[in-house]
Amino acid sequence: MRKALVVLSVVMLMVSLNFGATKITVWGMGEEAKSLDQLAELFMEEYPEYEIDVQAIPWANAYDKILTGIAGRQVPDVAQMGTTWMAPFGSMGAFEDLGPYIEESEFVNPENFFQGAWETGIVDGKQLGVPWYVDTRAMYYRTDLLAQVGYDHAPQNWDELYDAVKKLVENGSRYGITLYQPQDNYQVLLPFVWQNGGDILDSQGNVIIDQPEFVEAFEYYTRFFTEELTPIAGGGNLFQDFASGDTPIFFSGPWMVSMIRAQTPQIDGKWDVALMPEKKSRTSFMGGSNLVIFRDSKNKEAAWKFIEFLSRPDIQVKWYQIVNALPSTSKAWEDPVLQADPMIATFGEQLNDAKAPMNIPEFQEISVSIDSMVQEAIYGRKTPEQAAKDLKKDIEKILK
Repeated sequence: MRKALVVLSVVMLMVSLNFGATKITVWGMGEEAKSLDQLAELFMEEYPEYEIDVQAIPWANAYDKILTGIAGRQVPDVAQMGTTWMAPFGSMGAFEDLGPYIEESEFVNPENFFQGAWETGIVDGKQLGVPWYVDTRAMYYRTDLLAQVGYDHAPQNWDELYDAVKKLVENGSRYGITLYQPQDNYQVLLPFVWQNGGDILDSQGNVIIDQPEFVEAFEYYTRFFTEELTPIAGGGNLFQDFASGDTPIFFSGPWMVSMIRAQTPQIDGKWDVALMPEKKSRTSFMGGSNLVIFRDSKNKEAAWKFIEFLSRPDIQVKWYQIVNALPSTSKAWEDPVLQADPMIATFGEQLNDAKAPMNIPEFQEISVSIDSMVQEAIYGRKTPEQAAKDLKKDIEKILK
């Protein structure tokens, strides 16, 4: 009887605690949302005074849902936010300024994150987001085919990349490299611009696309198309083309490692991943998702507690094990789980030199203009220099 009373008391206490728990509503997108409950369970085990409610939103509907939620002030406490969405929503004043929270935080501060990732959360000088997971691009290459043309290593710089690609074509490859993608070609072009010390805007907000650093990088990129060293409208099946040797080099993210292993086992041991080629730097493209707190959240302190939890290196490693999302904290990359696969470790090294496009609301329009300019140049309708001059005028109009 006494034991039964004790058990009943414990159950009643747990029920009362559950009813008294502070609920944290979280919006997650895509595949991540389907697995986020696993981290939410770990959080609630560690902090039973909180209850996490994860609501999954398809990426296709997410932008409109967030916009509608902001307008109607019906928003969650925490949301996953694509890096390119930070500026459009952040400039509306939708997100909480996280600066005061960061000042008091044990886990969340700039020194613990890759610089390029940290900067994706800054809008109008305020830290509105904390990097959750990141992705970047690296070079995939066929080691066996490059060895046939005299390279016992990945191309290390621009000169070697161009030379290797030409020799691969001369050696029988249909193309030496794949650079074009059906949309968002700016993600392929901008790393070359950054590697050459160029950019779209300078620190004062002036458009500098007509400067030598940008034009030279654009000419280098365009040359692969005009000399028919890369397919001008994309290739066929990237995996088949890589396996057959039709396109022995391409740039992509870490998700391709497992996909190549699964889909083209016939080339196991004949390919590898390397850092981006160097000019003045090896800068690559930075992507991923941030975590934000909405300004209209009723549970901001609790929301911050969850963001801190997700920012811990041990939890970031756990998240990588669940969904293969790359950690945004440099400490997490010291874990044997991340270092066990040399190809994945290469992406960790590349993250030390990766950046995202400028965080301004107009970037979506600018990216469309860049893609249009790329089309003009690779089809030979304009020289890279003329296309850059015309693009500068377009961007200046957009910014005005």
